[in-house]
Amino acid sequence: MSEPIFILAGTSQQYTDARRKLALIPTEAFWLTSPAKLTGKQAPKVVRYGDWKSLPKIQEIEAALIAVAAEVIDLS
Repeated sequence: MSEPIFILAGTSQQYTDARRKLALIPTEAFWLTSPAKLTGKQAPKVVRYGDWKSLPKIQEIEAALIAVAAEVIDLS
């Protein structure tokens, strides 16, 4: 099984919409709302969608994305 994809979205509805656009089931994609979810990961795939910049911990999340060398993709 491949590593799950993290979806960086501002709301749970946006997370669900992005997951559906990517044709992923819930066990294949996680809503990234905290930098702790990236702990121990190496080069995870992260998809940004919707109002992701409005998340309360966005600065910490962005720092964690850099630290784990995440592959970040914007979904429109």
